[in-house]
Amino acid sequence: MVNPSPRAAPYHHGRLRDALVQAATTLIEEGGPSKLSVREAARRAGVSPGAPFRHFPGRAALITAVAEAALGRLRAQIDEAVARADRHDPLAGFGALMVAVVRWSARNPALFEALTDRRGLDLRTAPGLKRDLARAQALAIDLLTRAGARGLLRSGDLFEQVLAARALALGLARLHIDRGLAEWGVDDKAAEQVMVRTMTHFLRGLAAAPDRHGFTPGP
Repeated sequence: MVNPSPRAAPYHHGRLRDALVQAATTLIEEGGPSKLSVREAARRAGVSPGAPFRHFPGRAALITAVAEAALGRLRAQIDEAVARADRHDPLAGFGALMVAVVRWSARNPALFEALTDRRGLDLRTAPGLKRDLARAQALAIDLLTRAGARGLLRSGDLFEQVLAARALALGLARLHIDRGLAEWGVDDKAAEQVMVRTMTHFLRGLAAAPDRHGFTPGP
């Protein structure tokens, strides 16, 4: 009697890297970046434990690739939000950008953690990630600079204002990731709304005429 042959692993035909990134993304979404292992990503992708090393020299490189893909998704949300804002109102555009970041972090906490924890990334393996991060920062600075030039801000401390907005977005995301919002009586269902309201309150504080820019929490 002939024993049946073992089931063959999926053949990715040149798409092994994408399959591994998708498997790693799923693992991070399920348990956070700390739960990712290259071996498990290979198993999920249906390849041998050594196969990932054809594309990724180690775990940090794999997490970095996931972060790069996650940033692409975040940038798409940012671009869509800014495009919907009044193109004649750069402060509204800046507000749309920051609210998009907060919303995306609330809906994708594990991926946002992977993207923002520089200790886990190897930026040498992902020049595109560095470039896209710089572009996002440049967009925020450009929008706020144009808002300042038009007299839409309470003060002219542009760098500090962009830095404060970024720090607030990261802080809110970190509270959500670490379950800190729950300690303030905010459950998961309300987390996104509370985070957006907090960012909106900050944005209103930037504006010389807060009611002019449509800074409302929205749905």
